[in-house]
Amino acid sequence: MTTRIRTGAAVLLALALSASACSTKAKDSTSSTGGGSAAGGVKSGPGVDAKTISLGVLTDESGVFAALGKTVTQGNQLGVDEINAAGGICNRQIKLVVQDHGYDVQKAVSLYAQVAPQVAGMLQLLGSPMTTALLGNLATDHMLGATATWASTLLRSKDIQISGATYDIEQINGLSYLFDKGLIKKGDKVGHIYNEGAYGANGLAGSKYAASKLGFTIVEQQIKATETDMTAAVSKFKAAGVSAIALTVGPKATASAVGVAAATGLNVPFLGNNPTFSSQLLKSAAGPALVKNFYLSASFSPLSSDKPIMVKLLAAYKKKYGSEIPNAGVSYGYGVAKIYEQTLKAACEKKDLTREGIEAAFRTLSNVDTGGVIAPLDYSKVGEIPSRQTNIIRPNMATLSIDGLKLEKDLFESDIAKDYTAPKG
Repeated sequence: MTTRIRTGAAVLLALALSASACSTKAKDSTSSTGGGSAAGGVKSGPGVDAKTISLGVLTDESGVFAALGKTVTQGNQLGVDEINAAGGICNRQIKLVVQDHGYDVQKAVSLYAQVAPQVAGMLQLLGSPMTTALLGNLATDHMLGATATWASTLLRSKDIQISGATYDIEQINGLSYLFDKGLIKKGDKVGHIYNEGAYGANGLAGSKYAASKLGFTIVEQQIKATETDMTAAVSKFKAAGVSAIALTVGPKATASAVGVAAATGLNVPFLGNNPTFSSQLLKSAAGPALVKNFYLSASFSPLSSDKPIMVKLLAAYKKKYGSEIPNAGVSYGYGVAKIYEQTLKAACEKKDLTREGIEAAFRTLSNVDTGGVIAPLDYSKVGEIPSRQTNIIRPNMATLSIDGLKLEKDLFESDIAKDYTAPKG
C-alpha cells in the first residue's frame, strides 16, 4: 500500500520525533519493564491493570482502504469478544482503543503518539507506509504491532506480526496456479499494475520472481494509490499482447482494470493480492467480468467458506452487526485477534505482561493455529516469512451478501515459493 500524498521530510521527521518522545515519556513514567506486580503476581506495564489489557488499533475508516479497514476492525472486535467471553487473558478483559488515520502517514504518526501511552500492544496497524513510518517507535517502545499489511520489508522487525503470507508470496503462488492451469505459459507476457511504495514493490518482486522461474516476462505499470482509472494501463497491456494481468492495487483500481479490459475485448485472467478485492465491486459494472476473470491469492479463508469456524464467525458477525454487509476483512481481523491471543497467553504463562514480556512471548510461537482462518504461522525466526501458503479465491455472486467470494483451491505452497528469499528492505 502506498501513501496518498508525498509528505515533506522535515514534517514527517518532526512528527516521528514527537511520537517517539511521547511514547518514551509514557514508557519512562509508567515503566514498561515494571509497573510492579498486579493480580496473580503478573508483571504489568502500559495498557495493563488488574482488570484490563488495552490494545491499539490504527486503521483506515475514511481513506483508500476504508472498506477493508472497517471490517478488519470488526473482525478484531469479534475475536476480542470471544476471548473476553472465555474469561479473557490472565483474568483480564481485552479492550480496544481505535483510531482512524485515513491512510495518511502524518496522521498515523500523530495518532500513535496519542494511543501508545494507553496500550500494551497494537492489534491492528493498517498500511505499509504507516507501519514503516512507525517502526522506530515500535522498537523503542517494545510495542508488538499486528499489521494489516503484508510487506516483506517489515520482516526484519521483531515487533511486527505479519498475519499470513507476504505480498510477494501471494503473487508467486497465484501466478504459479495460473501457470499450472494453462492460463499462462512459457514465453507469455504478463502485465502488472502496482501501487508505488512498499505494497506495490513487494507484489512486483513476487511476480518478477515467478516470471524468472516459469519463463514469462512482466510488463510493468506503476500507479499512485489514489489513481482509479486504469484505462491507460490496460491499453498499454493490450498493445503489448499480455496473456494475464497481476494487480497490487486498491479495490477501485481493480474494478477499473477488469472492467476496462472487458469493455475493450481484452479477455485475460487477473490475479490480485489480498487487499485488491471488496465484495462491493460485484455491484459495479465490472461485476460480471470479475466473476469471469479475477483470481485472489490470500492466506485467509473466505467468510463464506463452509469450514465450521467460518460458519461460527459469520453467525457472530450477523448477531453483532445486524444487516451490515461484511467482506473478507472480517475473517482476517478475527484471525489476527486469535494470533494475538496466543501471544498474550504465552506472556501470561511467564507472568510478564509488560511490553517486553509480550514481545518475547511472541517470538516463542512456532506453530500458530487459528483453526483454518489463516494459514499456520511460525514467528520464531525474525526476518523469515511466517507462512508460504495461500488460498486461491474467486468472486461469487451467490455469496454477495457475505463476502462475494468462493474458495477455489485450499491452502498450498507452490513449488517455486519454497526456495524464495524475500527482500528485507
